[in-house]
Amino acid sequence: MKRVNSIPSVTDNPAYCSWKKQWSSQEGLDVYSYIFDQCQPEHILLFSKMLFPDFVVKEGGVFLARNFSTEVLDRCSGLASGDISKTEKLLNVVRIYDVFGQVAAGVSDDVFLQLCNVIGFAWRMVLKEKFPEKVFCVEVTNSEQNYGPDITFYQVGSLSPGAEA
Repeated sequence: MKRVNSIPSVTDNPAYCSWKKQWSSQEGLDVYSYIFDQCQPEHILLFSKMLFPDFVVKEGGVFLARNFSTEVLDRCSGLASGDISKTEKLLNVVRIYDVFGQVAAGVSDDVFLQLCNVIGFAWRMVLKEKFPEKVFCVEVTNSEQNYGPDITFYQVGSLSPGAEA
């Protein structure tokens, strides 16, 4: 038997660890037990929009609907000198600290970076599903100069008819 993990194990999660320690018998407790006991289905459903976002296709570019407006497109296109991939990279960036606002206080940077990597994994799947003729780069970065972990995507090419990614 071989176990194949879709994403790495979650680390540095004090809320989960604290919850687990409250039980005298921790045998059988796992992430799914925590979800059963602590998580609201509505929150998970709403967050799924981060994992599987809506897109706007315009002028050959693919853009996150949550970030898109004609004004932002024009500004990013100007900064990118009209290069569509560079425009996508600028317009599609999501700074993960900004997604969570005030509830982010006390959460480790490592958790946010893990979350960006999970979002990146989901974006790779959904982009491939929705735009099979295009090839995308999904990029996760973490730098203080960019205000912590962020994620973006942009086109790096297209597939020839009959080719597979």
